[in-house]
Amino acid sequence: READLSGLLVMILEKSRTWIQAEACSIFLEDENTGELVIHSAHGDSAPQLGTLRVPQGEGIVGSAMKERKVVRVDDVSQDARFYAKADEKTGWKTKALLAAPLLEGGECVGVIEFLNPIGRAAFSGRDETMVEYFAGLVAAALVRIRAHEAALERAAVQRDLDLARELQGGLLPKVFPTRLEAPGIELFARLEPAKEVSGDLYDFFPIEAGKMCFVVGDVSGKGIAAGIFMAVTRTLIRAIAIPGRGPVEIMDRVNAQLAKENQASLFVTMILGIVDTQTGRMVYGQGGHNPPIRVTGKGKGVYEPPGGMPLGVFEEAKFGQRELELAPGESLLVYTDGVTEAMNEAKDLFGEDRLEQAVTGVAGFSAEKIAERVIERVEGFVLEAERSDDITLLVIQRRG
Repeated sequence: READLSGLLVMILEKSRTWIQAEACSIFLEDENTGELVIHSAHGDSAPQLGTLRVPQGEGIVGSAMKERKVVRVDDVSQDARFYAKADEKTGWKTKALLAAPLLEGGECVGVIEFLNPIGRAAFSGRDETMVEYFAGLVAAALVRIRAHEAALERAAVQRDLDLARELQGGLLPKVFPTRLEAPGIELFARLEPAKEVSGDLYDFFPIEAGKMCFVVGDVSGKGIAAGIFMAVTRTLIRAIAIPGRGPVEIMDRVNAQLAKENQASLFVTMILGIVDTQTGRMVYGQGGHNPPIRVTGKGKGVYEPPGGMPLGVFEEAKFGQRELELAPGESLLVYTDGVTEAMNEAKDLFGEDRLEQAVTGVAGFSAEKIAERVIERVEGFVLEAERSDDITLLVIQRRG
């Protein structure tokens, strides 16, 4: 078997021309853009000249065979008004008799196989018609297999690109969390579960100055590659702009100015960006139209923080909210994306804010990692077999007891 389309079709033409005993034969395939029938493969003395022939949609004997979806036999083309004489004018070939059969792929006609000038007789016969119909079936079946193979190769190439993009994106997210030596007063844990190969969610954390750590959770509108690129750009801007002396709102103002200035895709990102004292658990965070975080008390009760601010990337003059809080020993702040609250089960019910609040109830004594795992387990238990509708990201900051 030949995987190459041209090679396989030429092989079929060679065999069929011998059986049909014709001077030349060719395969026309439809140009999806113009509807013209274009010679894809040809065999016989005319093959070099026929190589670039294009027959306008619906014209010629081949056009009739394709339109009527049946074998068309013409014993004398000079007496048939359908004959596309320009083909002979272009190639110098003299067509006398012609036999054409449609290439039927299910209910669709994808092209035509054509035989010119029978050898040793004046016209094609009924037997020839039967044989041409058989060879047309072979060509159509070969096209189905070849196109399926090409589609599989294309899907595999796309999947490789997506896997690479996911791997590269995953490399942007920190996986090693601060130790007690690096952050004596707090514990931090984050996790991202993408719904697709490339995520539009973002989490990050990094030292901004001695004893202070910047943290961020963001959610880009949309899904897939475009959202992933926008996420990577946002993360890069934050890292470049977050320098000592700048507070969360100033950082967000500057990031937003850059995102909004050249945002041809009209994407936006919601965000919680904060700076936490790694000794005391005191923090200030900016609000960019994001889901309100949950403050989890030392007794394991969840209380939603107030929402505020506008998304980044839409308006250069966007305004952002700001909150200050100090975690008591054993308290945690859970920051998440709407993939948690908008997770949907098969009945199309949302996980919602009430279930999230219940998920963090009774987590007294849990580590930051255990709290995040508890929420994800509850979400997965709710969604079950339903298709994941959005990325899920969680970041937990806990004041050490």
